[in-house]
Amino acid sequence: MKISNREEVIDKAFKVFLKMNYEKASLKMLSNACGTVRTGVTYYFPHKLDLFIAVADKYVINLQKPANKFSVPADTLAGFIEQYIQGVNNAMERIKDLVKNSCEVENGCCPNFYYFHFLSQVRMYYPGIRERIENIFLQEFEMWKEVILKAKNSGEIRKDTDVEKAARMFRQIFLGMSYEDSFFDGLDVNKLKESFEYYYSILKV
Repeated sequence: MKISNREEVIDKAFKVFLKMNYEKASLKMLSNACGTVRTGVTYYFPHKLDLFIAVADKYVINLQKPANKFSVPADTLAGFIEQYIQGVNNAMERIKDLVKNSCEVENGCCPNFYYFHFLSQVRMYYPGIRERIENIFLQEFEMWKEVILKAKNSGEIRKDTDVEKAARMFRQIFLGMSYEDSFFDGLDVNKLKESFEYYYSILKV
């Protein structure tokens, strides 16, 4: 199928970058994946880095923005945990679909593993990505802090709760389980929920 628009180039290039390191993915390979000649790609993206940035913007920056994963935070911490789990599950399913539709899974690797591989490439080769990722992480961290502070003030959780440490703990539970599970079958959302609920029970009055 011939390339007919910019979005098609981005989507097809994503398939290449999922499994191949940035430095090894030549414009010729990317053009072949797009079913076109090199000029068909460079028409939209003069340089490989331009294309890589566009792929990362679509499949990392926009996909991982808290506003695109979660609606307005729930009024209670218990409610937000449910909301967060659902948001994670939705994002997980989307990543699985993206990867399964983009490449053949090899050596028993789960879709999440390929996505983490792509994330590592983004961190290495996307100019100025540290600040953008920090901003995404900060937005989510602040969201947790806001909900936990509200729960503390309302009496839902203990008055001696350290809001920052509690928010960090919820984040680290999620990030740690996501990374470890990516080496096997991918994040088990039900186990994540159990871990969140256990920590929540410790914070409860």
